[in-house]
Amino acid sequence: MIKKRKVLVLGSGGREHAFVYKFHNDPLVSEIFCSPGNGGTGLIAKNILLDLDNHNEIMSFVKDNNIDLTVVGPENPLADGIVDSFRKSNLIIFGPDAFCAQLESSKIFARDIMSEYNIPHPKYYACSNKQEAMEAKNTLGLPIVLKADGLAAGKGVIICNTESEFDDGLKHMYEKNTFGEASKLVSVEECLIGEELSVFAVCEGKNYKILNTAQDHKRVFDNDLGPNTGGMGAYSPTPLSTNSIITQTSRNIIEPTLKAMNDKGHPYSGFLYVGIMIVDGKPYVIEYNVRMGDPETQVVLPLLESSLFDLLYKSATESLSDVDMQIADKTAVTVVLASKGYPNHYEKNMVIDMQIDEGDLVFHAGTTIDKGLLYATGGRVLNVVGFGNNLQEAILDAYKISNRIKFKNKYFRTDIGQKGLRYK
Repeated sequence: MIKKRKVLVLGSGGREHAFVYKFHNDPLVSEIFCSPGNGGTGLIAKNILLDLDNHNEIMSFVKDNNIDLTVVGPENPLADGIVDSFRKSNLIIFGPDAFCAQLESSKIFARDIMSEYNIPHPKYYACSNKQEAMEAKNTLGLPIVLKADGLAAGKGVIICNTESEFDDGLKHMYEKNTFGEASKLVSVEECLIGEELSVFAVCEGKNYKILNTAQDHKRVFDNDLGPNTGGMGAYSPTPLSTNSIITQTSRNIIEPTLKAMNDKGHPYSGFLYVGIMIVDGKPYVIEYNVRMGDPETQVVLPLLESSLFDLLYKSATESLSDVDMQIADKTAVTVVLASKGYPNHYEKNMVIDMQIDEGDLVFHAGTTIDKGLLYATGGRVLNVVGFGNNLQEAILDAYKISNRIKFKNKYFRTDIGQKGLRYK
């Protein structure tokens, strides 16, 4: 008889709802807790309020409730060393330690690793003041990219095509304190021109398995216009992920990255999300993330046909090679239903009318349930997921469901996945 396990998921967004959804349908899992969770996770798991900055509080809950596996959704607890704390107490947690988490929490650390291990990346300069940044710009030329070194909730990147955009970007980084402590140091980088692609791997020291690929849509408006957001939609897999691109990404990026972490005495365990730019058929690293993306998780995980628990538990306990991972031969598209005004000012606490059919998949991001009513409480409110045998079918399915969900000031992009159709 199979022993069923208990899982704790840390986080509150659509990504975490996707984790909870997969565990809820996993025959190896008996009980799921989510902290703090949202309106959707509360329907299929037990939402609990823990201080994600307080490792001892979380570990006490894990011990008291005999949790078998803790999965960390967002990047901040990883950067803060929650994995290190768990390991010292011999508790099983999925994710990289604080040293490895610097691949995301410090853009300069990541670029220095790429430089040392000959991993393809854009030219860059670490700049601590405006003068250094201006000198870097004079060397690299325009267009140019400014990246806050630290964590900035996915928003610390400014692409500068003109001198005025560069000047404005410097003000955000060094004067306006737009990104707080994250921009004490700035990576000034060559702007690569090509097509973006995200590759997701599950790693355990030297071993890894590629989970899937996806393409995110960061800008708030159609045709990739407007300010950057946490993500307005995604699709998986992408036609850009040819056998050649996946082979190059594996050999030239993932494997040397894992070697680097091993060489530094910190074997990498957890998700490795590599954001790449394809230039003339060659992948370059735009950024690393040390956790799953949001909203990419919402299209990648539903295509995983095998057990998510088995995959993550065996990775966390150094037996990833024993996992038989199965991926559906389908396409998934997610459309983010947001509150109008996001990512800036937006209204909250609107009642949501979910006119969807049984079997439709909708992940909650910024929602709460009060007295039986569902309310929009965040900028990104819901993630609608559509499926198809091809990208066009999945797009149509996602928008069909999206149009049946009603709330005041609902806003969404109408072109999610269209660039994927153009690639074909």
